[in-house]
Amino acid sequence: MKSITRFVTVMVAVLLTFAILSPAQDVTTKDLGKGAAFHGKSIHMKDNGEVSYLLSFTAGKEFEATTDGVKTTDVHLFVYDSTGAEVGKDVSPGPKCSVKVTPEKDGQYKFVIKNAGGANTVTFHVKVAN
Repeated sequence: MKSITRFVTVMVAVLLTFAILSPAQDVTTKDLGKGAAFHGKSIHMKDNGEVSYLLSFTAGKEFEATTDGVKTTDVHLFVYDSTGAEVGKDVSPGPKCSVKVTPEKDGQYKFVIKNAGGANTVTFHVKVAN
């Protein structure tokens, strides 16, 4: 009986070590084109799901990225410039997020949307100032 207990204990320890040390799965980033032409997207997100999108913007034209969900899960929105620097985020509780950015130069911006607290259908919109 002791050998079975030891074996199970060792296997659990090995599995936990592997789970903790395994690298996180990479999220594929999808290029959605020009921000000014983007009309929004509905995303079916799993619990602890993450999506990533690229949009191009013109320098000096402020944009506002927003999310909303049909359920009350925690949706977080992160925005990164072309160098990978975080330029905005909204990690407030609930599905509604809003981030405003005025690009300093023309380029692509990466939007990372994370969902926690259950599956949700999340809408992602970007509005560019006139």
